[in-house]
Amino acid sequence: MTESTPHEKTPVAMNTLLRIHRELLQESDIGPEDNFFDRGGNSILAFRLIRRVAEELGVRLSARTVFTAASVRELAERMDASGAEPASAPATTSDGRASMAQEWAVLSALGDPDAPALQFHAAYRLRGPLEPALLEGALQAVADQHAALRTGFEAREGTVRQYAVAGTRVDLLIDELSWLPEDERSEEAVRLLDKEVRRTFDRTAPPLFRAHLVRCADDDHYLALVFDHMAADGWSLDILTADLATAYRALAAGERPRLTASGAYADWAARQWDGYRQGRGEEVARYWRDRLGPDPAALELRLPGYLPDGGLHDPASLEHDVPAPVVAALDSLCARMRTTPYVVTLAALKALVALRTGRSRVTLLTSAANRLEPDFQDTVGWFANGVFPTTDVDLSRDFGHLVTAVRETALAATAHGDLPAAYVRALMWPGTAAGNGGFRRSPGVYFMFNDVWGGSLRLGGTRAEPVFLPETADSPGLHLWMLRHGPDVRFTALYYRSEYPDAVVREFARDFLAAVRALAAQPDLPVREVLASGHPSQRQDRHA
Repeated sequence: MTESTPHEKTPVAMNTLLRIHRELLQESDIGPEDNFFDRGGNSILAFRLIRRVAEELGVRLSARTVFTAASVRELAERMDASGAEPASAPATTSDGRASMAQEWAVLSALGDPDAPALQFHAAYRLRGPLEPALLEGALQAVADQHAALRTGFEAREGTVRQYAVAGTRVDLLIDELSWLPEDERSEEAVRLLDKEVRRTFDRTAPPLFRAHLVRCADDDHYLALVFDHMAADGWSLDILTADLATAYRALAAGERPRLTASGAYADWAARQWDGYRQGRGEEVARYWRDRLGPDPAALELRLPGYLPDGGLHDPASLEHDVPAPVVAALDSLCARMRTTPYVVTLAALKALVALRTGRSRVTLLTSAANRLEPDFQDTVGWFANGVFPTTDVDLSRDFGHLVTAVRETALAATAHGDLPAAYVRALMWPGTAAGNGGFRRSPGVYFMFNDVWGGSLRLGGTRAEPVFLPETADSPGLHLWMLRHGPDVRFTALYYRSEYPDAVVREFARDFLAAVRALAAQPDLPVREVLASGHPSQRQDRHA
């Protein structure tokens, strides 16, 4: 490493920042006056930038610095002026107070028997030779490496303690279906996995993940990995599947697996609570209060066709592949504007919501990965939080302008997404139903676009294909996901028929994808004009 300190304005430090930018953005001509996000950066790449700067320059940058710096030069100047905190090796504590999200989930579940289970899963079809014994050994190696997977929880006097249990055993459940007629095996395998992912966990008895393998033939298996959110999140799944592949390969070669090393989740949880007590909670709440205003109803969104006073029953889903022309138009605009599919589709959704509801300010619910600290970017645990990006939508302006505005609000939301939404709501609106700290009861529209987490699983010579098991709604409102795997994108809508009839959801989903295609293909025209000439419905009160 150079003898220069990270706070000196040296050509070496600037050259290092430029090289990191060029490598992350895959652009060789980035100069000191270029902006990270204007040249194609996004929140995920920003997390990697923070980590690379810590590793190569020994400086821990704040997320705010990265998200608001106008150029590489300004980033370097802010780093110098702020006396940025030197990066240090994390501690390795495995016990302590649960993180804020974990504590909220445990206490909410104890007080609300109808609270959702908060689980997630990944399912695969594995084609090729597979050794179940090696897979079980690899699962055990992964659990031994990542303490969050073998952590239990105990509620005590209004708080929750987490404790890692050394030597926790991981068993691989195996079902055999080779005896069935060949044309019946896949359907039965999916049924077994669907049943498996709905089984809940005992949070006092780790591990809080499990694996279920279904053998259809020597070279054809189905696999489900199931997690309690207390142990992991989507980002964690990429870490875990990479380590699972590494461990499987090492064990097959008779070697000791070398798996991902990272900071301990319990240490991160302690830092989170420290920040909250030192004023970060009020800081985040103040930002969102400025964006949302004093009325908790800002988080509520009822689309035309919503059935009032219907309660929550009869969960349903709508799932299908996104047509190739929609994906092509989306990718083309992303390349042109150097932005992400998430930003473009979120902008299209906000445009459609504004058209349908007449709102000029649109708040949607989404998630932030919350991997802002470089020490913990490879840590398995529950980091992700809900955020509420709010954008002023002017349908008379061109779509490119809206995409830029949405990108700015999404980045700002990410920078203020380091605390769970329940705590933020409680600080914003104390004493109200919205701020009571329990599970969300008011309807809204949730949206997310991301690559399939864990989509790169490789076990020896097998080829892993994602299997999309049926999903069900677990909270009010309309939940929309777009999941990418290679060139393909899958669309899912989760809802309760007691709130939205099937026909309303089908029409809205159709019009949303049509809006994505039309707006992405004509970003220089006024949004209202594009939506009128395409066929997203302008019949705002059609279902009123």
